[in-house]
Amino acid sequence: MGQTFIRRVYLGGFLILIFTLFYYQVLKGSFFLERAQNNYVRVISLRSIRGTILDRNSTPLAVDKASFNIAVIPYQIEKQKNLLFSKLSKDLNYKTDVLTRNYRRRFSNLFSPVDIALDIDKATALKLKNKFNDAVVINPYPQRFYAYPYEFSHLIGYVKEAASFYENLKKYGYSPLERVGVAGMEKYYDAYLKGEDGGDLIEVNSKGKIVGFLGERKPIRGKDVQLTIDSRMQHIAYELLKDRRGVLILMNSNTGEILALVSSPSFDANNFIKGKNLDQFFSDPDRPLINRAIQSTYPLGSIFKPIVGLAALEEQKINPSTTFVCKGALNVGNAVFHCLGNHGDQNIYTALAHSCNIYFYNIARILGAEKLSDYARMFGLESLSGIDLPYEKKGSVPMPGKKPRHWFLGDTLNLAIGQGYIECSPLEALIAINVFASGGYLVRPYLLEKVDNAKIAATQKTHLGLSQKNMDIIMTGLNGVVDADYGTARLLRDLDLKIAGKTGSAQAKRGAHGWFLGYFPQDSPKYTICVFLENAGSSTEAVKVTHEFLGRLKDEKIL
Repeated sequence: MGQTFIRRVYLGGFLILIFTLFYYQVLKGSFFLERAQNNYVRVISLRSIRGTILDRNSTPLAVDKASFNIAVIPYQIEKQKNLLFSKLSKDLNYKTDVLTRNYRRRFSNLFSPVDIALDIDKATALKLKNKFNDAVVINPYPQRFYAYPYEFSHLIGYVKEAASFYENLKKYGYSPLERVGVAGMEKYYDAYLKGEDGGDLIEVNSKGKIVGFLGERKPIRGKDVQLTIDSRMQHIAYELLKDRRGVLILMNSNTGEILALVSSPSFDANNFIKGKNLDQFFSDPDRPLINRAIQSTYPLGSIFKPIVGLAALEEQKINPSTTFVCKGALNVGNAVFHCLGNHGDQNIYTALAHSCNIYFYNIARILGAEKLSDYARMFGLESLSGIDLPYEKKGSVPMPGKKPRHWFLGDTLNLAIGQGYIECSPLEALIAINVFASGGYLVRPYLLEKVDNAKIAATQKTHLGLSQKNMDIIMTGLNGVVDADYGTARLLRDLDLKIAGKTGSAQAKRGAHGWFLGYFPQDSPKYTICVFLENAGSSTEAVKVTHEFLGRLKDEKIL
């Protein structure tokens, strides 16, 4: 009985298997053969939305906007590709070889859409879809848009598809068509901004029609980042510099928040997104792609004198009553070292206000080149500032007898007035003068305030251990640069902002660079400013720009 039952079970199972195979292979065989021959799985990529970049007042600076690409499925057009591209080129007013080049560059596999025409307006895209039906696909795609391209080009930077440098990026998990920041904040905070692409896994037939849905992965939006920058200040700074080569930076003296940072000339970052008219930027002799605030270094000129004076006070080589006589020139051997005036007896206060070279030549002789270099390094003039921007370049401070190897007394005198072998970036100069404004601290500048409304910023500063008494002496001299009737920046007095600072005219081959570095208000500094004008002729032009910039901020009640 038991064996007979088992035989029947086996027989029943066998019959069921035979029937199932007969059903699928004979009765439904043609159906599944068609699916096997004509169907395939396609991954429709769903691009992530890149995070928005906003200013301190939540004004959008860089956003993703919807654009439309015309794409093709390689499997569907492989026998008619050339004819299709020829027809599309006429409707799109594209050259056929452009479509072909895009196809080859973006091809990944036979079943994934390949974008051949980029950033097509919606009406044109729909018209092409109606005309060519399943031969083309409208592929929505987020495109980066910069609301203030020239004002923020060096700060925000721009993005490109990773395919351009994929070999260097694939180890970090990037896909070839994923957008990646290549300059500015877009690069520095790419990990926050980029998000994660998603996709739909679908089954389609040979006509490109969906016959099955296999799953999905939703894209993850990138994080929004909020900057310390005030776009109103940035716009005014850009307006004042756009016809010049130079830099304007405004920073919170105590925290290091950068409120405005403009390098001029600049460029339209949107052109890099669309890949058009780029030759004008690369061939321009004024180098608009260079962020002069952090990527170029220049001789300091007289803005170095406050550090020289402080070094002499700290080393007890002078005191406030120490005087030297300025007769307009100083003879050293067979060389003559000049001053721009004949100032008579000078102490540290009047020497800073007059910007008297003779006074600081004499300090250099009694202090020595090594001490001058040591204090320059202490003030960060040969160090990266630490700002959250890529490609920062640090300055250069000489090491007498080593860098350069041959050193003479004349080199020491030149060093004391910020000439010769010393150079720094405008941002480094700002950080150095800010030591006086911040109470003796080297403050790290920064641009990122929040990520998705969560505060990220944290002030970082290092106390240099300098005597407050000696710093107060220098700061009194810096007050006189603006307040005294003979001060080199007396033009700034009528702003009634209680500004202190130092002017500088640094000699260069194509004409002197103009500097103004300062802070305000004098008694309790809140803002530190740097205005640098390349080959402006003198510091006078830098003072004029400072006056107009701060005057407009005051008039518009932005300060």
